[in-house]
Amino acid sequence: MSTLIGCSQQNASIATSDLLLRSTLVKDATIPVQSTCQAEYSRIVSQQTPGLTPQDLLRSRALIGNQYRLERVMETLSSRERPVVAVVAGGSISLGHGLANPDQHRYSNRLENWMNEMYPLSPESTTNQDNNKGQQRHKVINVASHGADSCSMAKRLNVMYSDLESKLPPSSDEPDLIILEFAVNDYEGQDHLVQVRYQASVFFEGFMDITLCSEVVIHSLLKRYKNTAIMFLEMQTAILPRKTGALLHMGVATHYQIPVVSYAETLFHGFAELIHKLKRMDPISYSFADSELMLGSGDNVTFLSTATSSTLFPYPHGCSPCQPQNIISQFRQGGCKSICTFVERSNIVRDRKLKCKANDIPSGRKECFVPYLAPDAVHPSAVGHGIVMDLLVHALASAQRSSCEGEGTPYQNELPMTTFVAKTTNELKVRGDFLVVNDVARIFSRWDQLKPVGNPTGFERYADDLLKQRMGWIATDAAGGIKITFPIDLPPGECYVVYVAILKSYNGMGTMMVEVRDYGDKNKNSKPPKHSTKKKVDGLWQSPISVWNDVQITEDNIAGCTGYCEVDITTDPIISGRDGNKVKILTVSARRCSRVQN
Repeated sequence: MSTLIGCSQQNASIATSDLLLRSTLVKDATIPVQSTCQAEYSRIVSQQTPGLTPQDLLRSRALIGNQYRLERVMETLSSRERPVVAVVAGGSISLGHGLANPDQHRYSNRLENWMNEMYPLSPESTTNQDNNKGQQRHKVINVASHGADSCSMAKRLNVMYSDLESKLPPSSDEPDLIILEFAVNDYEGQDHLVQVRYQASVFFEGFMDITLCSEVVIHSLLKRYKNTAIMFLEMQTAILPRKTGALLHMGVATHYQIPVVSYAETLFHGFAELIHKLKRMDPISYSFADSELMLGSGDNVTFLSTATSSTLFPYPHGCSPCQPQNIISQFRQGGCKSICTFVERSNIVRDRKLKCKANDIPSGRKECFVPYLAPDAVHPSAVGHGIVMDLLVHALASAQRSSCEGEGTPYQNELPMTTFVAKTTNELKVRGDFLVVNDVARIFSRWDQLKPVGNPTGFERYADDLLKQRMGWIATDAAGGIKITFPIDLPPGECYVVYVAILKSYNGMGTMMVEVRDYGDKNKNSKPPKHSTKKKVDGLWQSPISVWNDVQITEDNIAGCTGYCEVDITTDPIISGRDGNKVKILTVSARRCSRVQN
């Protein structure tokens, strides 16, 4: 049986040797190193999407980072001794939103199938002997949730750790690989006015908060899982001015030497070029002539069916027929969205009226659909998910090829001696150690629901975004004076810091007074609060972006909550000149104080 890292039996000891020893062993192999290692690489990427070029794959490696842990993942796969466990944490993209058959087409499921097809566990493996059935499989645990972003994960790391403990096989005490997909939701993930806003600031008031959340996540994962490989997966939307979290992720990734795989870099440079070409051909509907859609050939790929036909650029970068059978039934009638529709929704054309409806397309011309997008501008199609899987596999296969050729990483990345944006390492620790997160919606497997005390009037729990996915306790009465109370029930005798997460947006938002009343225990009826903390909070900011924002109410150096406490939120009257008075509450949470002075 050939091994992945060694690529020959003589290299079986590579897994525990240093770089010099690996290089020596490879040079002594009877089969030429380059051809053997490349042959193994070619075998494991053989299911790649037709038309992806070496340049596409090169662009996908946005940051190589430290490859040591990725090489260990591939060693474990190659040994076939125990199941490899990967974890996907992300938003609705990772959930496979819009796919007709997510269990088949979602990139996480494809990755799991790839591991089991390329590296089936040996029947003689210790794991299978223990189970006496030979049915153990490599698996990908998908903990994605609608709207999840870096900050929602940072607050729920303890929930995720507890959840994973119950899902890991007996042979593993930590995951082998964790993939983080938060680029899209880290910007504009909560817009309540439009589905996808055409403009968003790169640097805005909450930029540092999101960057800190990303650092908290990476620092915590590296501290807890000493051998787990971590990767950022950077996605992008087809709304051209919309920014993503790639910039802030790259800073954190560089500091901690975390590999970055970029779907955005792979596809969206060609997407922009396609738009320019279509504009020159038809600036009103971005269509192309019927005669230009033909079966052809691209770089070392022959297109044998209409599913991989393409025009203007080789598949998958050009215009291809819509594949509605792969769209979930509730969106299928709307079909695929065209390049014209994406340009129109991007609001970047100001000098002419676009005509993007199918019945507006001139006779003899066709709409342009790209194969990696289908029902909307955000979520990849089945083809798009296949490409995501290809890029992840390429990153893993490239790591094994380098190691096989004697060019592997000789040391595992350690935690840096300094932080990136956090003031101290203690800040990273406490910000990743929340004890309770009461939430309006499920993030990860456990849901501690945000339930008010009693039956409040004036606040209602509902989703205010166009897709009806972003729940919250919402008050919209312009008169203000509406109150809602949420309990926090923790063991008495300790100091806790309380946070309230609200929607921060650019229009229609109001102000509120947040008060934390500390009773110490539940016998509140027999005594007044031990302490009360008040803070004025504003849901409006200038940046044209809508994200949830965690507001710290009590302080570390003052015991504002010592067990049971209640959080009162009272809306203010509308401020003159504002277009609304919305207050939206998403979570109430608490962590331990880092220090108490009085």
